[in-house]
Amino acid sequence: MKLMPTQMKTQPTLAQAQPQQIHANRLIIASNRGPVEYNLSHDKTLKHRRGAGGMVTALIDAGNRMEVTWVAMAMTEGDRVALKEAQQQNEGLLLSPIRGQKMQLRYVAIPKSAYRKHYEGFSNQVLWFLQHYLYNPNEDSAFTRRIQDAWTNGYCVANRAIADAVNVEIEREEGPAVVMLHDYHLYLAPEMIRKDHPSVIMQQFIHIPWPDIRCWHFLPSNTPRYAPIPSLSRSPRNAAW
Repeated sequence: MKLMPTQMKTQPTLAQAQPQQIHANRLIIASNRGPVEYNLSHDKTLKHRRGAGGMVTALIDAGNRMEVTWVAMAMTEGDRVALKEAQQQNEGLLLSPIRGQKMQLRYVAIPKSAYRKHYEGFSNQVLWFLQHYLYNPNEDSAFTRRIQDAWTNGYCVANRAIADAVNVEIEREEGPAVVMLHDYHLYLAPEMIRKDHPSVIMQQFIHIPWPDIRCWHFLPSNTPRYAPIPSLSRSPRNAAW
């Protein structure tokens, strides 16, 4: 019997296909700033407060749905002290002391000079301005050397440290994990993580504007060490790696 057009069976189109379900019971968040900020009081007592920024608010409920570990840079002296205590007692992991934050923290410490070069020297003085179309290219040789130093001895160092910490978390337990990286401070980390864990699911969310590809050419062009940054200009703002 010949079927009428309305009766004919058709294969589902891409738009009709059901989205692939991700089965994971662990979420690893990585960012420059953590959800808890530790500080030392005048008598050297360790105090804590909730980290600044809307990202903490947006992700605070994640710990109620699955196991969450937040990897972040140690920004303050208190962060470094808390990390040292955690390394002595719990293999570098901290339980968040903030009410409602059901998550573990893994802070990453690099030399203070390297962190300044990463955060102030390259992330905020170069990438933030470039991505807001405010970067003023300067061909002065001293300026170029300073930017190259901030890249090599700051940005690359911080991204390597974050990637290593995320890899430790991926390997700490069996079972699949999802990795969420945040913002312009960590453009190099996904590729570093992918080399050790080629099948892990990763997403990177960028919280500032994504510029035209031509803006990336404002960076010093006489060194191949900047190659990973321009390559990102071909990626969507919120990239799944």
